[in-house]
Amino acid sequence: MNAARAEADLYADNLARRAEAIARETDTILEQANNILGVACSQPDLANLRRIAFGARYVKDMGRLVDGRLTCTTSLGAINPPLLVGEPDFIGDRGRRIWVNQRLIIAPDVIGMIIEGGNANAVVSPGAFLDLEFPPFRYSIAVVNSRERTVMRSWGNKIVDDEVLIEGGNRTVDHEGDLISIRCPVPYPICAVAALTRTEAIARQSGFTVALAGIGGAAGMLFALSASLLIRKPRTLISRLMEALRARELTVVYQPIVDLPSGRMVSAEALVRWTDRNGETIRPDVFVAAAEAEGLAGEITVYVLREIERSARSLLQANPELVVTVNIAAADFDDDNFYAVLDDIVQSGIPATQIGIELTERSTVVREVAIPAITRLRKVGHPVYLDDFGTGYSSLSYLQDLGIDAIKIDKAFTDTVGTDSVKVSITPLILEMARTLRLKVVVEGIETTEQRDYFAKALPGCRGQGWLFSRPLTLTQLIAFYE
Repeated sequence: MNAARAEADLYADNLARRAEAIARETDTILEQANNILGVACSQPDLANLRRIAFGARYVKDMGRLVDGRLTCTTSLGAINPPLLVGEPDFIGDRGRRIWVNQRLIIAPDVIGMIIEGGNANAVVSPGAFLDLEFPPFRYSIAVVNSRERTVMRSWGNKIVDDEVLIEGGNRTVDHEGDLISIRCPVPYPICAVAALTRTEAIARQSGFTVALAGIGGAAGMLFALSASLLIRKPRTLISRLMEALRARELTVVYQPIVDLPSGRMVSAEALVRWTDRNGETIRPDVFVAAAEAEGLAGEITVYVLREIERSARSLLQANPELVVTVNIAAADFDDDNFYAVLDDIVQSGIPATQIGIELTERSTVVREVAIPAITRLRKVGHPVYLDDFGTGYSSLSYLQDLGIDAIKIDKAFTDTVGTDSVKVSITPLILEMARTLRLKVVVEGIETTEQRDYFAKALPGCRGQGWLFSRPLTLTQLIAFYE
């Protein structure tokens, strides 16, 4: 168990270092915000707050308080009337007021942490620990109020009882069958916990067969039966998917992307669809997620790329201004076959500039992997798009680091155009970020002329896709649409 224990300790150390970095950054930017002189929530004040927030890595929004009311934020601008701020979950040692599981006014369906100091507050990114997820380890980041002996969990799940965290300190323990490493760095009111079940720990050290060998008699049989029942359905889906890939039963359709002012088609997004031989339609979010979980997402990426090479070659070669974009998974960044297939397509006569790569904010969380991969793709000539932009609270510095070509604004923001939703207030900020970085913009989910007109007027050269223009089309339909 020594190797597993050392691995748990290392993981807990990494979690604790991230929590410390978030705490230090929050302290720094709140101090900077409170040192700004001038009228609260004036245009100069908001400009300074946005500069601070955009330069942060883990803090994604900031607000200004006047007489205990939230009067403006960097994402929403002025709030009229100002919002009365309720009581915090607790007050930290330095007088910081902390809300641990707070619904964010910019996105009410998202839970985040808000830290207030002086006349400013900061919203910590809900995805601050996504890049540290490391299965089969489980983790928890907790905010601990040692004075009142209370614990608030911000990320992950409950692993140990509150009393264990209130004790503080750094230690590794066996607790109710789990191998648990606890790190509570001083002077911050946080604890990081990493855990493996004893079975997982043995499996990592000695192989899964050894783990099963340690389970005796009927218990072992029950475990094996339960495991087979749990994995039967996804294995069946994956086996069916692999058969469909080999039999070329999946289809690729294309949704047009148009220049908003003119309505002219400038590109199309390739989308994969699957109706099996029994006539059952399996949703892309289901089979793609299953493929990602099994490490097979690259098979789908290659399938789509080869289908584009086979069927769309004539369209692309006859119209060198057109681009077809392909969605990829984070695992594709490390897949040599992915790059080899792209090279084959280029060698076959389709320029790299006509094969765009779409990736999500979640797939770029591990910057040490994402940035070199994006650089490699763009060096060859492939345009790179950041999909579903706005759902991950990306900052200006984040976009500068990635070095992408375009962002695709998530449909959640498109839907707010023409409504009273507060989300619409962030849309001009996103467009201004794109304008500052000279990024192209594609707006997703356009369904009304009001939405089209809003974005066409707000940003010259803005592009859009959605049912107002066309649903996904077969290649033959796409050609007719383009012509």
